[in-house]
Amino acid sequence: MPGKGHAMRVKLAFAMIVAALLCGGALARELPQELRSLIEGFQAHRRVAIGYLRTQNGDLGAAEIESLQRRWAADRAKLPSTAVADGALAAALARTEASVNDSLKAVDSGDIDRARSLLEGAAGQLDAWRKSNGFGLFSDCIAEISAAYQRLDVYRTHRPDLNDSATASKILKVSNDTIAALDRCDREAPNTLSREAEFRRLFDGMRASLSQMHGAVQSRDKALLHRLLIEQLSFDRLLAFRFG
Repeated sequence: MPGKGHAMRVKLAFAMIVAALLCGGALARELPQELRSLIEGFQAHRRVAIGYLRTQNGDLGAAEIESLQRRWAADRAKLPSTAVADGALAAALARTEASVNDSLKAVDSGDIDRARSLLEGAAGQLDAWRKSNGFGLFSDCIAEISAAYQRLDVYRTHRPDLNDSATASKILKVSNDTIAALDRCDREAPNTLSREAEFRRLFDGMRASLSQMHGAVQSRDKALLHRLLIEQLSFDRLLAFRFG
């Protein structure tokens, strides 16, 4: 008959399974509506502002940051007192707001690169708070696509030797990983969003491009591979700009 050691191991295994299930459930937690509106509004304006700053358009970038500040102030005022009572959240909100303000100051002083860097990092502490509390957003999924694609994009900047079987296999694996991330994100998208024409055009277009990678690698067609990677980079940036 099983001894006490076996019973203890069974209990421990069960506890680990329950913990894993609870963690998985936590990842699906929904943000309170007021906080979701604050964060999504911040993300939307920040994406546009970063786009302007990336092209060195300081005037439009500054105007968009100012719109971000107005939207942030309005949404911040709607947060219930219970939300700001969370010390970690209050600190994250303050750090985000300070980064946005510093970004605008940098634009006004003519340092557009620093302004963009500050804005890109502005969500760091708030994102960390969300993830530590199990609150997810659709933008997290878009970030996973970008992270998967970045491992593929190195073959655009450094053209690979397709005659090398190990290199060819690695390209195909990373390509398949990117497709998996794209498909997972497609499944997780809200129904209303996934039916939008722009959403379908970007997701379906990137997947169609990725699906051609196998043929390009197998035929050792370096020109086709490079063209596909340029195309995929465009899709990746558009996804991040529109939904990230």
